[in-house]
Amino acid sequence: MLPSRAVGLLSLCILADLPAAARAFISGPKATSYRHSYRYMSACTAGLAMKVETCADKKISVAVIGGGIAGLSCASTLSQSDTHVPTVFDTGRLRPGGRCSSRLPGDSDKTSGSSSKNQIIGSVVVDHAAQILSVPKSEGFEAFANKVKQWEQDGIIREFPRGSVCEIVAGKNNEDHFELKKIQGSKMYYGNGGMNSVVSAIINSEDKSFEIQQDVWVSPGNGVKFIGGKGEPQWKVQRNGKTLGVYDRLVVAHNGKCADRLMSKTPAKKLHSLLRTNFSPTVPKWGGKRMTLNSIYSYTFAIKSEESPLTKQLGDNIICCFVKNEPKLRLLTCQTKKQHDGQKNNNRIEVWTVLSSPTFAKKYKAPQENIPDEISEEVIDLLQKAIENSLALSPGSLSADHILDSRLQLWGAAVPLNTWKTNSTSSASGDGAHADSGFLYDADFGVGSCGDWLLDPSIGGAWTSGMRLAEWMLTEDQHKAQSVGLPPNGSFEASRTVHQAAIGNIR
Repeated sequence: MLPSRAVGLLSLCILADLPAAARAFISGPKATSYRHSYRYMSACTAGLAMKVETCADKKISVAVIGGGIAGLSCASTLSQSDTHVPTVFDTGRLRPGGRCSSRLPGDSDKTSGSSSKNQIIGSVVVDHAAQILSVPKSEGFEAFANKVKQWEQDGIIREFPRGSVCEIVAGKNNEDHFELKKIQGSKMYYGNGGMNSVVSAIINSEDKSFEIQQDVWVSPGNGVKFIGGKGEPQWKVQRNGKTLGVYDRLVVAHNGKCADRLMSKTPAKKLHSLLRTNFSPTVPKWGGKRMTLNSIYSYTFAIKSEESPLTKQLGDNIICCFVKNEPKLRLLTCQTKKQHDGQKNNNRIEVWTVLSSPTFAKKYKAPQENIPDEISEEVIDLLQKAIENSLALSPGSLSADHILDSRLQLWGAAVPLNTWKTNSTSSASGDGAHADSGFLYDADFGVGSCGDWLLDPSIGGAWTSGMRLAEWMLTEDQHKAQSVGLPPNGSFEASRTVHQAAIGNIR
């Protein structure tokens, strides 16, 4: 007969190996009287052979809510260990990526505000949100800089040709309505095959893979439920009342109202307090009291190359422009001038994307999943006129008669205007000096959060935040279950780069 301690150890390990639904059942409020008998029956049922692991060998399951760059970076880093098994839950209908998602040829279209007259836009690669990737200039991004070099070598990303990225600024006199100011010094990249190529590179970057559950909406109201004890975390993840699984750790890798509601009923109150969100085009200079996100309209349209007034004004070599002379706009880029492997360029068609200013998006804000037709028509008309004004085009140059196809999207929870900053306690140098900053982790409840709002409003900020959180979780035993980044240790700081560009830190 086994000693009682061995029986208890064996029972715990059998419990850990049960299916998620069974684990949820025996972890409920009425589970106490059922646990021993359920384990015993599961272990002793005739004809069943069980592989019994020691608890030291049991892997830690992690639910990652959000399949953007931060969540995928976190999951990818965790998956390379022999101790953690991540599962990513992403709401994207077609593929993960968040703000780095792309529309690819052949994708079905359910987006509101789409004319789809000739399905022209659907035949080319279109980045409808993030347009540029760069390495943040501040300290702590050495690992990301190395990753960018690797992506460039592997053909995942391509540097914008010299002189192809510029600023559109006001002319010096009345005769010069605008000027093109070349941007020097900063290396800027686009995804070869769309920004989604970066997403694919993160997912497939290492030998070990991880599970992604796509087009899954974890219910904000009751999507996660803490069913463990303090210091012994366990989380149940649900969709419309249906249990998706029970996990040992939880990572919240998105923000906005949904993240706020997701954690509002959990005992992790300090972490939840930082997920509360304001939506505004501006933030106080001192940073504000809450995470603040802006909103941006993304309008993509197709025109005939031979009739393109944009190329006539900008020149053949200009691909991307930061708009500085028109308050309704922030960025203008030509999707079809980017060179992608495997895509035949249609020289007869140009596809452009313009990103609005946050102030404009707030004024005409609408439900992003279902923009009313009257608002869509008004926003498109105003954006077309704003482009005409910026480039000194004749009125009507971009009227409906000249537009072959178009798509309008509202990027509701767009770019963080401030970031949560805490003081690192590490004495190391390089990336190691920031190993305990740029993410949140509540050790009592086994829940963390990552994202660009915790480090730097950029792709590099999101990737690094996810990586740091994962590395902290992998060495949790060494830290003696230490929490990181929770209030009152920290404050929000306004981002100067986002204030200037409104579309993230990409300079």
